[in-house]
Amino acid sequence: MKTGEIGFAFNVDFTMGHVQASPFVSREIVFCHETGGDSPQRMWFGDMTTNTYQPLYIESDYEWVIHETITDADHVYFNVLCHLEHLKKKPSGIFSINLRNGHVRVLGQVLSNDMNPELKAIPAEANSFWHCNGSSDGKWAVGDDFTGNITLINTRTGQMHLLTTGHVMKPDHAHPYFSTDNKRVLIQSGRLSEGKRLNLMVVDIPEGW
Repeated sequence: MKTGEIGFAFNVDFTMGHVQASPFVSREIVFCHETGGDSPQRMWFGDMTTNTYQPLYIESDYEWVIHETITDADHVYFNVLCHLEHLKKKPSGIFSINLRNGHVRVLGQVLSNDMNPELKAIPAEANSFWHCNGSSDGKWAVGDDFTGNITLINTRTGQMHLLTTGHVMKPDHAHPYFSTDNKRVLIQSGRLSEGKRLNLMVVDIPEGW
């Protein structure tokens, strides 16, 4: 970034995608095996100092892992989908993995209608997070679902808050992302055009949450 110098990192024997350079630790990157569907081993962690890379979160055959995102110096959040019936029989939701020791936490999954009467208006197919992000202070995770709802998870208490709804994009997604002060969430939204045009919106996290 400072000099514009270009250097070699490493070659992989699959199609690399979703490459992210850590904004917290120099020369660390996270990337995926891109297949356009369910990868056999999606997430990978690379160190450009040693020019090596390794799998990040060894996934099982019954897991559909998607959308990894670096949240702080030591953690990556990612989604394990449950949008298909057979995927609902195992743990799913937004996961956290520690880059230093490999420890994994399940942070939460979309609240289902039958368990939460106040969410009756949310269709059943919405009950799977799709993309996620985390606040750099470690307090919040945020996820979208297949119908454009944005949900906050307090990672310390497990409490979930439906932040905003109706931000469907066709065929894209809301893709929430935290501001650097961790007080706002940026999303792409089709709410004003029924999914036909992309709008960028900033949603404040209400005080007291």
